[in-house]
Amino acid sequence: MELRPRLEELVRETGDGGDAITRLAGWKLGGWPTWHLTHPTVFPCGDCGTALTLLFTVASDDETGVVVGRWGDLRIFTCPTDHRHAFQVDLH
Repeated sequence: MELRPRLEELVRETGDGGDAITRLAGWKLGGWPTWHLTHPTVFPCGDCGTALTLLFTVASDDETGVVVGRWGDLRIFTCPTDHRHAFQVDLH
């Protein structure tokens, strides 16, 4: 069964579908980081200098009972050029 029609139906049912597809109870793969505490910043790869991209977010959430720091987000950034380069962890 092709996945695209099912995803398109989910998008129609949930509005834009962004959170329904990529986020479940405060955990998110990929996408864009939130910058509710600071101005947006770029994290450079420590190995090659390329701008890191968001790989994974764990957000504090009432539904799961997960609390990061003082109700923040734990974010893991990775190098899009080479997955073997070191990742960076950020608490926001």
